[in-house]
Amino acid sequence: MLRLAAGRTCTQLQERACAAAATQATALTAAAAAGGERRHASFSSAAAAAPSVPAGDLRQSFSYCVSQVKQHDYENYLWVTQLPKELRAAVFALRAFNVETALVGEHAKSEMLVLMRCQWWRDAINDCYKGKPPAQPVVTALAAVLAQRPLTRYRLQQIVSAREEDLLAAEQPGSLAALERYADGTAGQLLALQLEAAGVGSGSGGGGAESSDGDGISGGGGDPSAVAAAEHAAAHLGKAVGLVGLLRGTYSHAAHSRVYVPADLCAAHGVSAEDILAGRDSPGMRDVTHAVASAAKQHLDAARGLVREAPRAVRPLFAPAVAAGMYLDGLEAAGFDLFDQRMLRGGVPQLPYQLRLKWALLRGAY
Repeated sequence: MLRLAAGRTCTQLQERACAAAATQATALTAAAAAGGERRHASFSSAAAAAPSVPAGDLRQSFSYCVSQVKQHDYENYLWVTQLPKELRAAVFALRAFNVETALVGEHAKSEMLVLMRCQWWRDAINDCYKGKPPAQPVVTALAAVLAQRPLTRYRLQQIVSAREEDLLAAEQPGSLAALERYADGTAGQLLALQLEAAGVGSGSGGGGAESSDGDGISGGGGDPSAVAAAEHAAAHLGKAVGLVGLLRGTYSHAAHSRVYVPADLCAAHGVSAEDILAGRDSPGMRDVTHAVASAAKQHLDAARGLVREAPRAVRPLFAPAVAAGMYLDGLEAAGFDLFDQRMLRGGVPQLPYQLRLKWALLRGAY
Protein backbone atom coordinates (compact mmCIF):
# COMPACT_ATOMS: atom_id res chain seq x y z
CA MET A 1 0.00 0.00 0.00
CA LEU A 2 2.80 2.41 0.87
CA ARG A 3 4.61 1.53 -2.33
CA LEU A 4 1.52 2.46 -4.39
CA ALA A 5 1.11 5.70 -2.49
CA ALA A 6 4.78 6.50 -2.96
CA GLY A 7 4.45 5.66 -6.63
CA ARG A 8 1.70 8.22 -7.12
CA THR A 9 3.73 10.89 -5.38
CA CYS A 10 6.81 9.98 -7.38
CA THR A 11 4.85 10.24 -10.64
CA GLN A 12 3.98 13.83 -9.79
CA LEU A 13 7.58 14.55 -8.88
CA GLN A 14 8.73 12.86 -12.09
CA GLU A 15 6.63 15.27 -14.16
CA ARG A 16 7.92 18.24 -12.18
CA ALA A 17 11.53 17.05 -12.53
CA CYS A 18 11.22 16.76 -16.30
CA ALA A 19 9.55 20.16 -16.58
CA ALA A 20 12.25 21.76 -14.44
CA ALA A 21 14.98 20.14 -16.54
CA ALA A 22 13.48 21.42 -19.77
CA THR A 23 13.15 24.92 -18.31
CA GLN A 24 16.76 24.91 -17.15
CA ALA A 25 18.00 23.69 -20.52
CA THR A 26 16.02 26.37 -22.37
CA ALA A 27 17.47 29.09 -20.17
CA LEU A 28 20.95 27.66 -20.60
CA THR A 29 20.66 27.59 -24.38
CA ALA A 30 19.65 31.25 -24.40
CA ALA A 31 22.59 32.13 -22.18
CA ALA A 32 24.98 30.23 -24.41
CA ALA A 33 23.68 32.03 -27.49
CA ALA A 34 24.39 35.32 -25.76
CA GLY A 35 27.87 34.15 -24.88
CA GLY A 36 27.05 34.05 -21.21
CA GLU A 37 27.71 30.45 -20.32
CA ARG A 38 30.00 29.84 -17.40
CA ARG A 39 33.50 28.52 -18.07
CA HIS A 40 36.00 26.98 -15.69
CA ALA A 41 39.75 26.62 -15.79
CA SER A 42 39.97 22.82 -15.68
CA PHE A 43 39.51 21.31 -19.14
CA SER A 44 38.35 18.00 -17.73
CA SER A 45 35.57 19.65 -15.78
CA ALA A 46 34.73 22.66 -17.95
CA ALA A 47 31.09 23.30 -18.73
CA ALA A 48 30.21 21.79 -22.08
CA ALA A 49 28.76 23.70 -24.99
CA ALA A 50 24.98 23.87 -24.79
CA PRO A 51 23.39 21.30 -27.13
CA SER A 52 20.73 22.45 -29.56
CA VAL A 53 17.79 20.27 -28.50
CA PRO A 54 14.07 21.19 -28.70
CA ALA A 55 12.49 21.54 -25.26
CA GLY A 56 10.01 18.77 -26.03
CA ASP A 57 12.78 16.32 -26.90
CA LEU A 58 14.69 17.29 -23.79
CA ARG A 59 11.62 16.74 -21.65
CA GLN A 60 11.20 13.25 -23.15
CA SER A 61 14.88 12.50 -22.54
CA PHE A 62 14.65 13.37 -18.86
CA SER A 63 11.40 11.43 -18.57
CA TYR A 64 13.21 8.40 -19.97
CA CYS A 65 15.99 8.87 -17.39
CA VAL A 66 13.48 8.94 -14.56
CA SER A 67 11.76 5.81 -15.89
CA GLN A 68 15.05 3.92 -16.18
CA VAL A 69 16.05 4.74 -12.63
CA LYS A 70 12.60 3.83 -11.34
CA GLN A 71 12.69 0.47 -13.13
CA HIS A 72 16.26 -0.57 -12.43
CA ASP A 73 17.29 1.37 -9.31
CA TYR A 74 14.08 1.82 -7.33
CA GLU A 75 15.65 2.22 -3.89
CA ASN A 76 17.61 5.23 -5.09
CA TYR A 77 14.72 6.49 -7.19
CA LEU A 78 12.73 7.06 -4.00
CA TRP A 79 15.16 9.53 -2.47
CA VAL A 80 16.11 11.27 -5.72
CA THR A 81 12.47 12.33 -6.13
CA GLN A 82 12.80 14.21 -2.84
CA LEU A 83 15.72 16.39 -3.97
CA PRO A 84 15.27 20.10 -4.75
CA LYS A 85 14.00 20.49 -8.30
CA GLU A 86 17.16 22.29 -9.46
CA LEU A 87 19.26 19.25 -8.54
CA ARG A 88 16.78 16.43 -9.10
CA ALA A 89 17.00 16.38 -12.90
CA ALA A 90 20.81 16.32 -12.88
CA VAL A 91 20.94 13.40 -10.44
CA PHE A 92 18.36 11.47 -12.45
CA ALA A 93 20.48 11.95 -15.58
CA LEU A 94 23.62 10.73 -13.79
CA ARG A 95 21.87 7.74 -12.25
CA ALA A 96 20.32 6.84 -15.60
CA PHE A 97 23.82 6.95 -17.09
CA ASN A 98 24.93 4.57 -14.35
CA VAL A 99 22.00 2.26 -15.14
CA GLU A 100 22.72 2.28 -18.87
CA THR A 101 26.38 1.41 -18.42
CA ALA A 102 25.50 -1.30 -15.89
CA LEU A 103 23.18 -2.88 -18.47
CA VAL A 104 25.88 -3.13 -21.13
CA GLY A 105 26.54 -6.74 -20.14
CA GLU A 106 22.90 -7.68 -20.66
CA HIS A 107 22.81 -6.18 -24.13
CA ALA A 108 26.27 -7.24 -25.30
CA LYS A 109 26.72 -11.01 -25.28
CA SER A 110 30.27 -11.22 -26.66
CA GLU A 111 33.62 -9.66 -25.79
CA MET A 112 33.66 -7.75 -29.08
CA LEU A 113 30.19 -6.31 -28.44
CA VAL A 114 31.22 -5.28 -24.92
CA LEU A 115 34.23 -3.44 -26.31
CA MET A 116 32.14 -1.78 -29.01
CA ARG A 117 29.39 -0.72 -26.62
CA CYS A 118 31.80 0.69 -24.04
CA GLN A 119 33.66 2.59 -26.74
CA TRP A 120 30.33 4.00 -27.91
CA TRP A 121 29.75 5.37 -24.43
CA ARG A 122 33.25 6.86 -24.28
CA ASP A 123 32.69 8.62 -27.58
CA ALA A 124 29.25 9.77 -26.46
CA ILE A 125 30.74 11.34 -23.32
CA ASN A 126 33.35 13.20 -25.37
CA ASP A 127 30.66 14.37 -27.79
CA CYS A 128 28.64 15.69 -24.86
CA TYR A 129 31.52 17.97 -23.92
CA LYS A 130 31.54 19.26 -27.50
CA GLY A 131 27.83 20.02 -27.34
CA LYS A 132 27.11 17.42 -30.03
CA PRO A 133 25.59 14.45 -28.18
CA PRO A 134 24.31 11.47 -30.17
CA ALA A 135 20.54 11.02 -30.29
CA GLN A 136 20.10 8.81 -27.25
CA PRO A 137 17.82 9.92 -24.37
CA VAL A 138 20.29 9.51 -21.50
CA VAL A 139 23.09 11.13 -23.48
CA THR A 140 20.83 14.02 -24.46
CA ALA A 141 19.89 14.62 -20.82
CA LEU A 142 23.49 14.27 -19.69
CA ALA A 143 24.64 16.81 -22.28
CA ALA A 144 22.05 19.29 -20.99
CA VAL A 145 23.34 18.79 -17.45
CA LEU A 146 26.96 19.20 -18.55
CA ALA A 147 26.15 22.46 -20.30
CA GLN A 148 24.88 23.86 -17.02
CA ARG A 149 26.96 22.08 -14.39
CA PRO A 150 30.65 21.35 -15.03
CA LEU A 151 31.42 17.72 -14.22
CA THR A 152 34.75 15.94 -14.34
CA ARG A 153 34.95 14.01 -17.59
CA TYR A 154 37.35 11.46 -16.08
CA ARG A 155 34.72 10.33 -13.58
CA LEU A 156 32.19 9.56 -16.31
CA GLN A 157 34.83 7.74 -18.34
CA GLN A 158 36.00 5.83 -15.27
CA ILE A 159 32.52 4.38 -14.75
CA VAL A 160 32.56 3.05 -18.31
CA SER A 161 36.09 1.67 -17.91
CA ALA A 162 35.22 -0.07 -14.64
CA ARG A 163 32.18 -1.70 -16.26
CA GLU A 164 34.25 -2.79 -19.24
CA GLU A 165 37.04 -4.26 -17.12
CA ASP A 166 34.49 -6.15 -15.05
CA LEU A 167 32.66 -7.59 -18.06
CA LEU A 168 35.90 -8.72 -19.70
CA ALA A 169 37.30 -10.33 -16.53
CA ALA A 170 37.46 -14.09 -16.86
CA GLU A 171 37.94 -14.86 -13.16
CA GLN A 172 36.60 -13.73 -9.80
CA PRO A 173 38.33 -10.73 -8.16
CA GLY A 174 41.61 -11.71 -6.60
CA SER A 175 41.31 -9.67 -3.42
CA LEU A 176 39.15 -7.38 -1.34
CA ALA A 177 41.26 -4.48 -2.60
CA ALA A 178 40.23 -5.37 -6.16
CA LEU A 179 36.58 -5.31 -5.10
CA GLU A 180 37.05 -1.91 -3.49
CA ARG A 181 38.67 -0.54 -6.66
CA TYR A 182 35.65 -1.65 -8.67
CA ALA A 183 33.28 -0.13 -6.10
CA ASP A 184 35.18 3.14 -6.22
CA GLY A 185 35.21 3.13 -10.03
CA THR A 186 31.44 2.79 -10.18
CA ALA A 187 29.48 3.81 -7.07
CA GLY A 188 32.29 6.07 -5.83
CA GLN A 189 32.55 8.02 -9.07
CA LEU A 190 28.77 8.32 -9.29
CA LEU A 191 28.53 9.83 -5.81
CA ALA A 192 31.36 12.25 -6.60
CA LEU A 193 29.58 13.33 -9.79
CA GLN A 194 26.39 13.96 -7.84
CA LEU A 195 28.32 16.22 -5.49
CA GLU A 196 29.78 18.08 -8.46
CA ALA A 197 26.28 18.52 -9.87
CA ALA A 198 25.37 20.16 -6.57
CA GLY A 199 28.36 22.48 -6.80
CA VAL A 200 30.63 20.61 -4.39
CA GLY A 201 33.81 18.86 -5.47
CA SER A 202 36.77 19.06 -7.79
CA GLY A 203 34.72 19.53 -10.97
CA SER A 204 32.30 22.11 -9.65
CA GLY A 205 34.48 25.10 -10.33
CA GLY A 206 34.22 26.21 -6.73
CA GLY A 207 33.98 25.08 -3.16
CA GLY A 208 30.33 25.64 -2.37
CA ALA A 209 27.10 24.20 -3.65
CA GLU A 210 25.87 27.56 -4.81
CA SER A 211 25.14 28.61 -8.37
CA SER A 212 26.07 32.06 -9.63
CA ASP A 213 22.84 32.27 -11.61
CA GLY A 214 20.72 31.73 -8.54
CA ASP A 215 19.32 28.31 -9.39
CA GLY A 216 21.72 26.27 -7.32
CA ILE A 217 21.51 25.05 -3.77
CA SER A 218 23.47 26.40 -0.87
CA GLY A 219 26.26 24.11 0.15
CA GLY A 220 27.77 25.81 3.14
CA GLY A 221 29.33 28.91 1.62
CA GLY A 222 32.33 27.12 0.18
CA ASP A 223 33.81 26.11 3.56
CA PRO A 224 36.87 24.06 2.48
CA SER A 225 36.61 21.71 5.45
CA ALA A 226 32.94 20.99 4.72
CA VAL A 227 33.71 20.39 1.04
CA ALA A 228 36.57 18.04 1.94
CA ALA A 229 34.31 16.16 4.35
CA ALA A 230 31.71 15.71 1.61
CA GLU A 231 34.29 14.43 -0.88
CA HIS A 232 35.81 11.99 1.60
CA ALA A 233 32.36 10.82 2.68
CA ALA A 234 31.46 10.13 -0.95
CA ALA A 235 34.64 8.09 -1.42
CA HIS A 236 33.90 5.94 1.63
CA LEU A 237 30.20 5.57 0.88
CA GLY A 238 30.98 4.60 -2.70
CA LYS A 239 33.09 1.70 -1.48
CA ALA A 240 30.46 0.69 1.08
CA VAL A 241 27.58 0.81 -1.41
CA GLY A 242 29.63 -0.99 -4.04
CA LEU A 243 30.63 -3.82 -1.71
CA VAL A 244 27.08 -4.18 -0.42
CA GLY A 245 25.78 -4.28 -3.97
CA LEU A 246 28.13 -7.11 -4.85
CA LEU A 247 27.12 -9.06 -1.74
CA ARG A 248 23.43 -8.52 -2.49
CA GLY A 249 23.94 -9.69 -6.05
CA THR A 250 25.78 -12.91 -5.18
CA TYR A 251 22.86 -15.20 -6.00
CA SER A 252 21.90 -13.45 -9.24
CA HIS A 253 25.54 -13.28 -10.29
CA ALA A 254 25.84 -17.02 -9.68
CA ALA A 255 22.93 -17.59 -12.06
CA HIS A 256 25.17 -16.06 -14.74
CA SER A 257 28.23 -18.03 -13.58
CA ARG A 258 29.83 -14.93 -12.07
CA VAL A 259 31.53 -14.83 -8.67
CA TYR A 260 32.49 -11.56 -6.97
CA VAL A 261 33.74 -12.97 -3.68
CA PRO A 262 37.53 -12.36 -3.40
CA ALA A 263 39.58 -15.39 -4.39
CA ASP A 264 42.19 -14.91 -1.66
CA LEU A 265 39.55 -14.89 1.07
CA CYS A 266 37.92 -17.97 -0.43
CA ALA A 267 41.24 -19.80 -0.46
CA ALA A 268 41.98 -18.83 3.14
CA HIS A 269 38.63 -20.21 4.34
CA GLY A 270 38.35 -23.28 2.14
CA VAL A 271 35.59 -21.98 -0.12
CA SER A 272 35.54 -22.75 -3.84
CA ALA A 273 33.88 -20.83 -6.65
CA GLU A 274 31.74 -23.93 -7.20
CA ASP A 275 30.44 -23.65 -3.63
CA ILE A 276 29.30 -20.10 -4.30
CA LEU A 277 27.75 -20.94 -7.66
CA ALA A 278 25.82 -23.76 -5.99
CA GLY A 279 24.70 -21.53 -3.11
CA ARG A 280 26.24 -23.77 -0.45
CA ASP A 281 26.40 -22.29 3.03
CA SER A 282 29.31 -23.23 5.28
CA PRO A 283 31.30 -21.79 8.19
CA GLY A 284 34.03 -20.83 5.74
CA MET A 285 31.56 -19.07 3.47
CA ARG A 286 30.21 -17.11 6.42
CA ASP A 287 33.75 -16.10 7.39
CA VAL A 288 34.39 -14.82 3.87
CA THR A 289 31.09 -12.94 3.89
CA HIS A 290 31.91 -11.48 7.30
CA ALA A 291 35.23 -10.15 6.00
CA VAL A 292 33.65 -8.38 3.03
CA ALA A 293 30.73 -7.09 5.11
CA SER A 294 33.12 -5.79 7.78
CA ALA A 295 35.03 -3.79 5.18
CA ALA A 296 31.76 -2.35 3.89
CA LYS A 297 30.68 -1.47 7.44
CA GLN A 298 33.97 0.31 8.13
CA HIS A 299 33.54 2.46 5.04
CA LEU A 300 29.89 3.10 5.90
CA ASP A 301 30.73 4.21 9.44
CA ALA A 302 33.49 6.48 8.14
CA ALA A 303 31.11 8.03 5.62
CA ARG A 304 28.42 8.63 8.24
CA GLY A 305 30.90 10.38 10.49
CA LEU A 306 32.05 12.67 7.68
CA VAL A 307 28.55 13.45 6.41
CA ARG A 308 27.85 15.28 9.67
CA GLU A 309 30.54 17.78 8.67
CA ALA A 310 29.45 18.08 5.01
CA PRO A 311 27.36 21.00 3.69
CA ARG A 312 23.82 20.45 4.91
CA ALA A 313 22.27 20.99 1.48
CA VAL A 314 24.12 18.06 -0.09
CA ARG A 315 23.56 15.56 2.70
CA PRO A 316 20.51 14.00 0.97
CA LEU A 317 22.93 12.76 -1.70
CA PHE A 318 24.23 10.32 0.90
CA ALA A 319 20.84 8.62 1.25
CA PRO A 320 22.19 5.37 -0.30
CA ALA A 321 23.70 4.78 3.15
CA VAL A 322 20.23 3.88 4.43
CA ALA A 323 19.78 0.76 2.29
CA ALA A 324 23.42 -0.25 2.71
CA GLY A 325 23.14 -0.04 6.49
CA MET A 326 19.89 -2.00 6.55
CA TYR A 327 21.39 -4.77 4.43
CA LEU A 328 24.48 -5.09 6.62
CA ASP A 329 22.32 -5.19 9.76
CA GLY A 330 20.16 -7.90 8.20
CA LEU A 331 23.18 -9.89 7.10
CA GLU A 332 24.57 -9.82 10.62
CA ALA A 333 21.19 -10.95 11.98
CA ALA A 334 21.30 -13.86 9.52
CA GLY A 335 24.68 -14.95 10.84
CA PHE A 336 26.39 -13.75 7.64
CA ASP A 337 24.63 -16.43 5.63
CA LEU A 338 24.46 -14.94 2.13
CA PHE A 339 22.02 -17.64 1.11
CA ASP A 340 19.51 -17.03 3.90
CA GLN A 341 16.05 -16.52 2.41
CA ARG A 342 15.90 -12.96 3.75
CA MET A 343 19.13 -12.15 1.96
CA LEU A 344 17.99 -13.84 -1.24
CA ARG A 345 14.97 -11.54 -1.24
CA GLY A 346 17.30 -8.55 -1.29
CA GLY A 347 17.92 -8.11 2.41
CA VAL A 348 16.16 -4.72 2.50
CA PRO A 349 12.38 -5.05 3.08
CA GLN A 350 10.63 -2.28 1.18
CA LEU A 351 8.18 -1.02 3.82
CA PRO A 352 10.79 -0.65 6.60
CA TYR A 353 13.19 0.85 4.06
CA GLN A 354 10.76 3.51 2.90
CA LEU A 355 9.89 4.43 6.48
CA ARG A 356 13.53 4.61 7.53
CA LEU A 357 14.43 6.57 4.39
CA LYS A 358 11.70 9.11 5.09
CA TRP A 359 12.89 9.51 8.66
CA ALA A 360 16.50 9.90 7.52
CA LEU A 361 15.54 12.57 4.99
CA LEU A 362 13.59 14.47 7.65
CA ARG A 363 16.50 14.32 10.11
CA GLY A 364 19.24 14.83 7.55
CA ALA A 365 21.14 11.90 9.06
CA TYR A 366 21.89 8.78 7.05
